Order: sequence, then structure tokens, then C-alpha cells
Amino acid sequence: MKKSLRLLAAGVAAAIALTGCSSSDNSDSLERVKSQGKLRIGLTGDFMPNAYHDETGKLVGYEVEVGEQVAKDLGVEPEFIETRWDSLIGGLDVDKFDVIINDTNPTEERKAKYDFTKPYAGNLMEILTTPDSGIKGLSDIKGKKCAQVASSDYYKVAEDAGAEIVVTQGSGAPELLENRQAECNVASLVGVETYLKTKPESKLVAVSVPEVEAVDIPIMLPKNKDSLKEALNESIEKRVADGTFKQTYEKYIGKDISPK
Repeated sequence: MKKSLRLLAAGVAAAIALTGCSSSDNSDSLERVKSQGKLRIGLTGDFMPNAYHDETGKLVGYEVEVGEQVAKDLGVEPEFIETRWDSLIGGLDVDKFDVIINDTNPTEERKAKYDFTKPYAGNLMEILTTPDSGIKGLSDIKGKKCAQVASSDYYKVAEDAGAEIVVTQGSGAPELLENRQAECNVASLVGVETYLKTKPESKLVAVSVPEVEAVDIPIMLPKNKDSLKEALNESIEKRVADGTFKQTYEKYIGKDISPK
């Protein structure tokens, strides 16, 4: 009997110790980042102007510069880990990176499992389409072939609007439109305007979607990383207020998409 009680007490003590470790890990999430000397940032790295490789192969883009700035404010180096979109969010579950900075919409489904900082940007929606498609608004894409990245936020918007989805990867949607393999692409204003800006020879056109409000874009991270989240929020607030992010957005997009 005494042996059983000792075993039970040992088990309880071990459980308490494990609980204490878990709590400590969560409360020290910022300290962990600082001790490793880097902020591991997940992104796809294949979409202009968010994050892409320039002609020299260097990773650039406005979300790359946002990541560099918040890491600097935390006193660490940024480590960008490029991952396909369809497995990007799952990377948080296996501790592949600390945060995601990749134009990630904080949907209710995602908020149930993950945490988000204050927004570092705001994004409107547009439709990129061929000039003879007859598309004047979101309701017009019903039955149209829409090129969308699988499992992306805009994939669901197009699907819910009744479009016939043509699955593509990364920034390949405009090419499908140019080659007449699709008629439209529901995307961010940033993505659409950047494509048209860099492809002046294109005959594709942008259609605004005013009925859809601008989406706040925050940094995504696992739940219970409160100290890291607080530090990220402080950095975001500071860089939105002092115009640092504004300069970054105007550099890559030609307009300010700072959160309002």
C-alpha cells in the first residue's frame, strides 16, 4: 500500500513538473526566440510583391521587409523558411517556424486554433480577368473558370461565388489567363495591381470588389505565445505609427496599405 502511494505521489509530482514546464515554455516564448538568436518566419517566397526572388536570387518583398523589421525590433535575426502554401500553416503545428508572415487572413476557423497579432497591413480584393470575359463584379464569376491557389483564402471566395476552379501554384494564375486557360483570378489588390504594373504589355484588366471590406493582415503564430505576441504587437504599432511600413508598401506596391 505504501509503495502504491509513493508511486502515485511520484506520478502527481511528475505531472505537476510537466505542467510547469509547459506553462514556462509558453510564458517564455519571447525568451526562446531571443536565446536562439533568430525569429523563424514561414512564407511561400513565390509571390510578388509579398515575398519573391529578384533577378539575383535574393528573397525580397514587402513582407520580407516587415519580417526583417520586427525581428530587428526583437533584437534577433530573421530566418525565412520558404514553404508551399498548402503546408505552410501546418508548419506552426510541428514547430517548423515561430510565426507566419504571408498575407494570412485571420478567419474564424484559424482563430480557433492559432493566434494573431495586430494587423501590419490591410488588403482589398480585386478580380484579374480577360477583357472580354464580361466580368464586372464578384457575382459575374459564377460558372467562369477561375485560376486559384488550392486552399488559399481567395480559392474559397471564388468557389463560394460559383466559379469553376482551375488549380494553380504560387503566382501562376495570370499566366493561365494570358494563355486563355482560365477567365479570372480572385486575388488581393496588391497582387493584381503589381502584376499589371510589371506587365504593361498585358491585356488583362482589374475589376474592383467594393462589396468586400479590406482584410486586416496580421502575423500568425501558435496560441499561448503571449510574450512573443506582445513584443510583435509593440513592433507593429511602432512601425505603422512612424511610417516605416508605409515606406515599404509604397516601395513595392506604389500605395500605402497600412492598417487604418
